[in-house]
Amino acid sequence: MSALPDQLAALVGEWELDLGAGFDSGATSVVLGCAGPLGDAVLKLAPDPYALAEEVAALRQFAPSGRVPRVLATARGAVLLEAIRPGTLVELLPQAPTPVEYAQFLGELHAAGDPASAPRALGDWLELLYATGERNGADVARSRRITTGLLADPVDPVLLHGDLHLGNVLASDARGMVAKNPTACAGDPCFDAADFVLEGWDRAAMVWRRDELARAAGLDVDRLDAWCRALAPLGAARSPIPDRVTELLAFGRGEY
Repeated sequence: MSALPDQLAALVGEWELDLGAGFDSGATSVVLGCAGPLGDAVLKLAPDPYALAEEVAALRQFAPSGRVPRVLATARGAVLLEAIRPGTLVELLPQAPTPVEYAQFLGELHAAGDPASAPRALGDWLELLYATGERNGADVARSRRITTGLLADPVDPVLLHGDLHLGNVLASDARGMVAKNPTACAGDPCFDAADFVLEGWDRAAMVWRRDELARAAGLDVDRLDAWCRALAPLGAARSPIPDRVTELLAFGRGEY
């Protein structure tokens, strides 16, 4: 992003921003806190304008739920988003949300968007996830078999966030949980629910989360279980904690 300083200077002038601290945003975007005429905000710049446009479109689809940051302004390669306060990552909270709280968050998010607006189907997104998992050393043969069966027996689709691990969910004083960084696709609501289950510390916690979340959200517990088993090897491939890897792989094999 060699043009970043000039782009940033132009946006600061156009949107009358006072820049603040940066956020950890991975390798493909720059995210900065800021303030301006529209209030406290977050400025996000990305090298891929098409991916950013997809993200903005998804945020606007989900906006009626109140469960995503509001889009305040856009320009080529940049978006100005509402700042969420306190904005703590839910994965870092001292106490995890209850399944009932998470079911409400998930239900409101899924009720807002139109699946016909999705830029991709869930099956296409899964192909990318599995290919990435294989490059990271995950054995996804069983996962592919499970999801082939799930996709062959579809349910009414919703607009999915697509990457709803708890590092992409923020705590808000005013609105409860708020999701960021959507990678929208259309498909089974159980897919978005699986990450909450898999972030239980061990198999017993995962089983409890699975059953309680399915009950609270009105989800088919067998489908939720199948999605969790399919996605568990991907979580194991990303985890740096050996005990977590062991638990996730065992859950993926149905050993609980």
